[in-house]
Amino acid sequence: MLALGLALVLAASTGEPPPAPEQPCLARDARGDTFPICFDPGDGVVVGVGTRMSQGSPALSLRAGVHLRTGRTSQSKATPWYNNHRLAGVEAWGGEQRGFTVTAYDGLLRRHLEEGFILVPTARPVRIPFPFDVSLALRAGHLERRPWEGRGWTLETGRVGLLVDPLRAASGRVWLALGPVASHTLRYSPQGTEHALSPFTSLMFDLGLETEDGLWALRASGLAGWNRDVEGGTLDFRARSDASLERVLIAVQDQPVAVRLAGSYVGGDAGLQRRDEWTLGVGLSVRAFSSRW
Repeated sequence: MLALGLALVLAASTGEPPPAPEQPCLARDARGDTFPICFDPGDGVVVGVGTRMSQGSPALSLRAGVHLRTGRTSQSKATPWYNNHRLAGVEAWGGEQRGFTVTAYDGLLRRHLEEGFILVPTARPVRIPFPFDVSLALRAGHLERRPWEGRGWTLETGRVGLLVDPLRAASGRVWLALGPVASHTLRYSPQGTEHALSPFTSLMFDLGLETEDGLWALRASGLAGWNRDVEGGTLDFRARSDASLERVLIAVQDQPVAVRLAGSYVGGDAGLQRRDEWTLGVGLSVRAFSSRW
């Protein structure tokens, strides 16, 4: 404090403003100009290219989408919201098993509380400790088309997950959401249309880990449970999991370029035939118009 006071007095006596404090996400070049060295992995217009292998069949893949991360504070209480939105996601691949997916919206909304509790509004209200953040996972309009299977497509019209987060991180860079999920899926083929409903008979998780500077980002998710055939009344077990790891290599005009490793597994739920499948991929992606930490 004494040193800071002396610096301010000295600056006032010389008529020059005190030097601005250094920011951890900005570096300076030889001319003294600043440039960003931290980037937000959850924000920007993403375009990527790479290769993928599914069931031993390699193929070129392309992906694109809009990622939007928002954080706000509740008006009634100082309660941050950490929200990840993914809009208009598209992935296409060639090869013998060519196909594409389109996702209109995929999001995870987390409400963080410093001291969580459950209120029981009796004559004498009772507060019970609740050591979790609350999250809402939403997905709408996930279409998958695989021409090699023949005419038809699979459409997950909607998915809602009511999740809790035991990590309760006071930042948007770390989360672990767990809980039940409800969904509705259509499968259309020349033989007819099938409706599959999961009325909270499935469980899911969503994990995200990002470094302070945003140069490393890990994301993983999984879903397992039972779908009910609306017409036939039968129950079918399904399981899905996917993970990706990204590392920013360079930044071109302050736009980060990252290498991405990804993998997924589907059990009893892939395509029109509800196959078991695994996929591995590697590629490069650029996030244009991305935010900085």
